[in-house]
Amino acid sequence: MRKIAAIVIVLAVIAAACGDDGSPAGEAAPSSSAAPVDVDVDDPPDTAPVVPALDDYEALAATLEQPTSDSALPPNSPESPIGAYGYSRYVYTQANGEIVPSLIEGPLGYQVRCQEEAKDCSYQELKALYESDDVVPDYLGMDRDTLGELVTQLDAVNEAIHQYEDLDDACAAGLWKSTNQIANMGIHMISDRTASEFDPSRPQMVLFAKDGGLGLGSGEIGNCVGGAWTGEEGYVPVGAVFDLRLTADHPDGFAGPIDNWHIHYNTCIARSEEGGQLGVDDEELAGEGGRSATTGAACAAQGGTFLPIISSWMMHAYVADGFEAESGVFSMFNPSVWPVSDPDTLVAERTSQAGDDVESAQILNFSFGDLSVAVGETLRFANSDSVPHTVTAGSFIEPLEDFDSGLLATGQAFDLSFDEPGQYELFCALHPDMTGVVNVE
Repeated sequence: MRKIAAIVIVLAVIAAACGDDGSPAGEAAPSSSAAPVDVDVDDPPDTAPVVPALDDYEALAATLEQPTSDSALPPNSPESPIGAYGYSRYVYTQANGEIVPSLIEGPLGYQVRCQEEAKDCSYQELKALYESDDVVPDYLGMDRDTLGELVTQLDAVNEAIHQYEDLDDACAAGLWKSTNQIANMGIHMISDRTASEFDPSRPQMVLFAKDGGLGLGSGEIGNCVGGAWTGEEGYVPVGAVFDLRLTADHPDGFAGPIDNWHIHYNTCIARSEEGGQLGVDDEELAGEGGRSATTGAACAAQGGTFLPIISSWMMHAYVADGFEAESGVFSMFNPSVWPVSDPDTLVAERTSQAGDDVESAQILNFSFGDLSVAVGETLRFANSDSVPHTVTAGSFIEPLEDFDSGLLATGQAFDLSFDEPGQYELFCALHPDMTGVVNVE
């Protein structure tokens, strides 16, 4: 008989933006972990085992009873975390022992998802497709004229962000910093407060980032003072954020059906003593993206401000030259923005710190890497990809019930330990070809 202990650690679910009043968003406290679960697995019987059906995280999100409007949550709640950013309309996550909604993404009914790297969904790919004689693929859900309108709008966004060469230009134009640099996103510099009408030439925020900008607190990064940037040089524009006032209906924004706007629920926002964002160097309220889905009680206990809903529809647009978003122009995270496939980045450091009886196991580039651990030692999986993954026992053909992390968003971690030596297979339920083996000695 063998025993496996598993525990999920939620460190950061979703990243930052401004509140419904346009005020700066701050750092959020990490959600507390679930209680450990010990699972006894008997020796396999002589008869063929019954293979349990794995949860289909995307399909589960679609089983919820439909609400009455695009911006409303379903009247029923799931019993476990469901959904995936960019892949499903609803995302529910586990926070402080409760299942809470964290995101609505897209309208009710028909949606077009364009997150797969094999699809031509980045700004540069869409533009090249329109300028070519190639047939517009069915997965885009639009004809050539609509694609042309979308490309024209994205050209306007590109021009809007590239009017700023650096943060000095942004400060001189009256933008102000609302977040530190967020992994695969950047610093959110606010241009306009939440808007009532969509205008592709006037994004409400411009994203800036630089290599080495992660992990710096608010004071270290700098700020806009007297129309000039006080911090280090080297930050460049990498994208834009649109922020429209919350309405019952999904915004009629960019041409075509691939712009699935999103709404944040159950958000904890913390403030530094000087009233700005709490830096990621703070040990008590250190959220990788600056805000997390959590419960009101947990947020209050950390001295944060709890928002059951942020009253705006939001949309990222990654159109910057040199920062192509292979996961789609409107994706939540852009893997071309730092950290760029670097195992020494902030995400790895904050979620996978090895120590006594803890061995780091980084999930990077859709790979679990080489996994070896001693009996009783904790193996800490940390997702450093910009897409969600799972750590699930067995294989896609023969899944096991020994352990299942549920969805791990960027910056989340999952602890696993084994009481007996052996080889333990695992895979990602969202990406079945992503497999690994843990060697326990």
